[in-house]
Amino acid sequence: MSKIISLSELVSQVSSGSSIVIGGWGQIRKPMAILREIVRSGKKDLTVMSFAGIDVDLLIGANAVKKVIYPFAGFEVAPVTLGNFRRARQECVIDFVDLSENMFISGFKAAAERLPFYPTRAGLGSDILEMHPDIQLIESPYTGEKLVAMYALEPDIALVHVNAADKYGNCQILGDPFFDYVFVKAAKKVFVSCEKIVDTESINQKYEQVVIHPPWVTGVLELPYGAHPGLCYPNYKVDQAHVVEYSKSTSDPPTFETYLQKYIRGVAANNQYLESIGGPDKLAALKA
Repeated sequence: MSKIISLSELVSQVSSGSSIVIGGWGQIRKPMAILREIVRSGKKDLTVMSFAGIDVDLLIGANAVKKVIYPFAGFEVAPVTLGNFRRARQECVIDFVDLSENMFISGFKAAAERLPFYPTRAGLGSDILEMHPDIQLIESPYTGEKLVAMYALEPDIALVHVNAADKYGNCQILGDPFFDYVFVKAAKKVFVSCEKIVDTESINQKYEQVVIHPPWVTGVLELPYGAHPGLCYPNYKVDQAHVVEYSKSTSDPPTFETYLQKYIRGVAANNQYLESIGGPDKLAALKA
């Protein structure tokens, strides 16, 4: 059965108040085209889980978020800041749950294995447990050791961007898959955007690169440059100039609203967005 869907069909299944986990890492292989469409749709009160970068910052700046569960937030390779994230953190206007990377992944492992929690040593001796007293300690019945019982993180929806996919939902990642393969097993629905939809024969020739498999996929769609302004190795690199422009726009809400009008609210589709950021010449330069 073909799982190809349109961007509008995808976003119609994201409700205000939904919890979503976003694949990728920092500004690497983030499903930005999907997130821009979510912003256009006006969804609100989302709980967002992510190795956070421009993805979370964008949703916060668009007033779409009520809660963020995250292990870090940053631009990674760019000497810029996440102004919307920082402002929301300082002003305490949304709820933030700070976890270590291991605790974050343990929560998804629990959900993926249909467990209520996952035992881990991560967090022991840190302030995380004081900041979040709802995270409990347990005692090993075998050794008596105290362990953190990281509760399951069970998102309604996982959003992932990959290099290629076929119509059935075999999804190929050519760079580091990070933990996308765990996220998709933890979520109730999984939507995957890809640089290109290819035939299954092409996928099968490099099946070892298929990280996400059809049983986990709800819908798949082709969105070229869908991770822009971040990178999607080896297809294209970070659009550093646009990242700097984006970062400057987060200096205050009115300036960021101007950015949203220019690149998101005032743009109807992904191909129009790509024209707005420089068109074919810019896209070719990102491949160089």
